[in-house]
Amino acid sequence: MNKFMTTFNLTFFSKLKAKSFLITTLIIIAGMFIAFNLDKIIGLFDSDDEEIRLEVEADETFLSVFEPTLQSYDETIEIAGEDGDAVLDIVNTDPLEAELRMNEEISSSQEESIQLALNETNRAYVLQTLELSEEEISQMYEEVPVEFLVASDNESGSFEAADSDETNILNMIIFYFSVILMFIIILNYASQIATEIANEKSSRVIEMIVSSIRPTQHLMAKVFAMISVSVIQVGLITAGGLIAFYFSDTSALLDQFGLETNDQTLKIVVYCIIFVILGLILYLSVAAMLGSFINRMEDLQQGLMPVTFLSMIGYFIALGGMSFADNIAVTITSYFPFFTPFVMPLRLLVNDTGHMPMIIGILIMVITIIIALSLAGFVYKRSVLSTESGIIKNIKRIKK
Repeated sequence: MNKFMTTFNLTFFSKLKAKSFLITTLIIIAGMFIAFNLDKIIGLFDSDDEEIRLEVEADETFLSVFEPTLQSYDETIEIAGEDGDAVLDIVNTDPLEAELRMNEEISSSQEESIQLALNETNRAYVLQTLELSEEEISQMYEEVPVEFLVASDNESGSFEAADSDETNILNMIIFYFSVILMFIIILNYASQIATEIANEKSSRVIEMIVSSIRPTQHLMAKVFAMISVSVIQVGLITAGGLIAFYFSDTSALLDQFGLETNDQTLKIVVYCIIFVILGLILYLSVAAMLGSFINRMEDLQQGLMPVTFLSMIGYFIALGGMSFADNIAVTITSYFPFFTPFVMPLRLLVNDTGHMPMIIGILIMVITIIIALSLAGFVYKRSVLSTESGIIKNIKRIKK
């Protein structure tokens, strides 16, 4: 155990103190602070429109409709009786035509506000010519009530309200972020652990190492050290995200971008964290096994291709399946161990997904991780002192 901890501590603290670890973590946390304060940042760079006085050449009937409408679109434009910065001349009211004369150019947003206010006023004039009552006008703008019903399962012939499958945008963002984070960290640490193992074998340093510690014990110490570092990084990023969320005006930000929580939000946060950690452990275990086949650094990228391809496939399935999270293809791939950490949380975007599929996915991941670690130890033990130059040759030799 002392030798295991010595190797573990050496690998763990060397990776924890690495500049790449610190810089990557700080960049991601800084990105989350920027994301949660995006509205304030946009406000800093978004130059406020200067207030202008708009002189309108029209009758009182037009002004009574146009002025409050314009104010609802843009408060920087003030209706002036005379000596305005710009003059809006209503050339005709049937159909409505206007001309805007300016001493200096106004902003595009102010031009758009004037255009929208004129459009709204024109609609009011058209409705007025139709001689509709206020009740009839309000009915025109009302949303048509539709009740969506689905046949009940009790074979009684009755119908019941259908479940709403509208995807929550906030949940999609949480899932999207967790998938990207996992994909980046997997590629980073899988490469690191395979490089360390292959570098030791190619430099023959391993001959001195295995004389003092068992090969399997040495490998497991490195794997668990790397897993611990990756989990700590995920933990720091999660903690940084929570701090950024707590100290930012999230309610205003969520309202601005139309984001809101629902019953699935807490579940998707918890399960995304769990599957990110399990995904890292699984892929790092596989990377350690693949690194055990490699004796030359030139073969490193070739040896890691299975990890790269599997993680990329899971990544693209997860992102491509967000628009049809309840599809049978998503359900099937969510139970394939190497795709489970990417795809299983995707199913939570469907409102009626419960805990049972998530628990099954976690069990599948745990079993696969145990198998991967066992295979990694077996392969490393059989190939640790091998001098074969090719990956295929190493595989054939291990089979003997």
